Amino acid sequence: MKEWLKKISVSLLLAGAELVLGLLLLIKPVEFTSIVIAVIGALLAVLGGFHLYRYIRLSREEAAKTWKLASGAGLLVIGICAIASQRWLLALLSTLTTLYGGLALAGSFMKLQIAVDALRGKRPFWYLMAVSFVVSVVLATLLFLQVFNEGSVWVITGIVLLVTAVLDGVYFFLGRQKKSPAVQKAE
Repeated sequence: MKEWLKKISVSLLLAGAELVLGLLLLIKPVEFTSIVIAVIGALLAVLGGFHLYRYIRLSREEAAKTWKLASGAGLLVIGICAIASQRWLLALLSTLTTLYGGLALAGSFMKLQIAVDALRGKRPFWYLMAVSFVVSVVLATLLFLQVFNEGSVWVITGIVLLVTAVLDGVYFFLGRQKKSPAVQKAE
C-alpha cells in the first residue's frame, strides 16, 4: 500500500509541475524561459564554486586525482554566462526544444509505469494515466522532430502540459480507490 501511495504522490507532483510550467509557458513564454535559464545558471555557478572550494581543500596529491578545478571553473563560467545574458541561450531554441522533448519523454515513461501498475492492480481510472502517457510521448516526438516554429512551440508545449496536468491530477484523486467497483462486487 505504501508503494502505491508513493507512486500516486509522484503523479500528483508531476501534475503540479506540469500545471505550473504550462501556465507560465502560456502567459510569458520568453520571460519564463529566461528565468529558467538564469536559475539554472545560478545553480551551475554555485556548483562550480563548490567544486573549486573542494579542490582547494584537498591535498596536492588528492587534488591531482580529480577534475574538480576544471569542472568547477567550467561550471562557474557557464553559470555566470547564463545569468548575465540569456539571449544567446534563447537563440538556441531548437536545442532547448530538443532537450525539453527528452525530459518530456523521460517523464512520460514514469506515467507508463504508473498506468501499467494501476491496470495490473485492477485500479480504476488507470486509463487516465495511459492517455497522459500518450499525450506526453506525442509531444516529445513532435519536439524532437522540431515540427513547430519558434513562436508556437512554447504555446503548444504549455497547452499539452496543462492537458496532461489535468489528466494526472484527476488520476491522483480518482485513482486513490483500492480496486475498481467491478472487482469489489465480484469479491
